[in-house]
Amino acid sequence: MAKLTNAADMARSVGVDPKAYRQALRNANFSWHKHNDDWIVELDSDEHSSMRTVLVTLLKRKKA
Repeated sequence: MAKLTNAADMARSVGVDPKAYRQALRNANFSWHKHNDDWIVELDSDEHSSMRTVLVTLLKRKKA
């Protein structure tokens, strides 16, 4: 069975506000994510990689 993660857990694990992270994900406008769906993805999937990229961007802004 595939392991799942979600935006809130990903954000909290690195000290980012989950609401700010979800907003950044919405702003990224991923074609694979449907409006109002939860941000739940399989670990190590392409979608997970996309979400990690957004999270890294937020972390870089936070440090600046």
